[in-house]
Amino acid sequence: MKTPSSTASRRRGLLPALALLSVVPLAFVSGSPGAIPRGTPFLTSTECATCHSNASGATAMRDAQSRPIAPFDLWQSSMMANSARDPFWRAAVAAERTVTPARSSEIAAKCTRCHTPMASVDGHGDTEYAMSPDKLDGNDSIAALGRDGVSCTVCHQIRPDNLGTPESYSGHYEIEDNGDVFGPHQNLQGGPMINMTGKNPVTASHLAEDSGLCATCHTLFTNTVRPDGVATGDVHAEQTPYLEWRNSDYQDETLPVGSMAASCQACHLPQVDADGNPINARVARNPAGFDWPWLAQRQPYGRHLLVGGNTLVPAILRDNAAALGVTAPATAFDATIAAARNQLQTSTGRVSFQGVSRNGGDLDVTVRVENLAGHKFPTGYPSRRAWVRLEVRDASGRVVWDCGGFDARGRLLGSGGAVLPAEQAGGPVLPHRDLVTSADAPQVYESVMADENGAPTFRLMQAATFLKDDRLLPDGWSATHPDAPDTQPYGLNGDADFVGGRDDLTFRVPAPAAAGPYSVTATLHYQVIAPRYVDEMFQIQHPDIRRFEAMYAAADPRPEIVATASTTAN
Repeated sequence: MKTPSSTASRRRGLLPALALLSVVPLAFVSGSPGAIPRGTPFLTSTECATCHSNASGATAMRDAQSRPIAPFDLWQSSMMANSARDPFWRAAVAAERTVTPARSSEIAAKCTRCHTPMASVDGHGDTEYAMSPDKLDGNDSIAALGRDGVSCTVCHQIRPDNLGTPESYSGHYEIEDNGDVFGPHQNLQGGPMINMTGKNPVTASHLAEDSGLCATCHTLFTNTVRPDGVATGDVHAEQTPYLEWRNSDYQDETLPVGSMAASCQACHLPQVDADGNPINARVARNPAGFDWPWLAQRQPYGRHLLVGGNTLVPAILRDNAAALGVTAPATAFDATIAAARNQLQTSTGRVSFQGVSRNGGDLDVTVRVENLAGHKFPTGYPSRRAWVRLEVRDASGRVVWDCGGFDARGRLLGSGGAVLPAEQAGGPVLPHRDLVTSADAPQVYESVMADENGAPTFRLMQAATFLKDDRLLPDGWSATHPDAPDTQPYGLNGDADFVGGRDDLTFRVPAPAAAGPYSVTATLHYQVIAPRYVDEMFQIQHPDIRRFEAMYAAADPRPEIVATASTTAN
């Protein structure tokens, strides 16, 4: 991004010289984002919404069934829009900074780079401005930019120059302060946008097609440090969905491209409507709420849903709107939650029975768990997990086996109904299993970080590697791919059928033949925040952690259902 003092050259998104500057995460704020005065490279979303939100008097930004699909309206309740207001993120950053105070400023700068990008790089050459939370609570332009999260003029101003390269990862996107905003359409009519915002629409395909755009923030490496702040020399791959995608049959960057190829945008900003039909729509309306008569319909048109599998945090944002300064209406969050749930249940995973056989007084039940996503499942931040719950009932309907059951707080339960020790701070880590012989030992697909000594850690800055990473690999994952070292599984314990796209898991269930026939149900569950993860966080004292703890206690953290299958056995 060009600064007032250096308008002749582009500046990479995060210069090494800025790495040690302190950028404190946002305090909890209220009020609308507000307008930004001219002279900055960014605008808040409210300015873009003037033409890119739905209006009752306009047909623009509607699908063939007249359903509203305006970018602002769909985006406003996404995690992207609320990345700065997210209380879980606030608590996680507070935990890292409290545990490693010597690196507090560096941690804050790293984390705000992608969660409050418009305040992190504000265009005034005043990067340290964001150090003061009371300034970010205010009504000035930097506070407004920070509150607006990953907003329109962040993504739409990222240049294609270094996308897909290591230089672009960890927030090193490039933005040039020349007024250009990128979009995928030809023959643009830029006059109204230039007059109203000072921004000039420019045709560029990378917004709709290049997964490297998303990789700038969703490929994150961290340098490992000890609690005293001393670096160990290790570099940890905190999240790598782009690299996982690139090492899969879903990638579309390198020939040959297979039938499953799809960019990040194809799934997270789908160019089809809710019925699966390609969208052809006007992309804007006039500020008075009517159509521009000269504006033609456009393709491609991406629905800015921006959902994965997170239903918990959007619900917390909705239910604590006043405290968190949330501006999107509750109905918008309801729609985002429904879209995430739909994605989980239609495009994420599948379970099926590969065999049920009698083994003396036991039943051996083999379940295949398939990953339908274009990256690991789960992927991203290491609080996420998935598992198969297997329930077996005898001929009378009595439950004789329940492995993977959980309580009202989403904590896994053992055979006696007690919370498993692995669900609590300081407890053991559940190992990867190919054969489950006890309801007290479920197989959980997750990543568990390890420090430089190989001990489990739940603090990102202390993570040097993974103690366990048995998240399901995407279809086509290869151990010989260049990205394999950063995406490989850990702790499989010799499980030979854990391969790209699937894992076969066998349960040995005590089930005497005389009590049959048995009904067997397998359910694949997903949980965006594992109870153990937050319990470890809750041991740390900080106001942001206590604030999130109260919100979490009032929320429903039970897992989502991804897929289910049933069979009978004798």
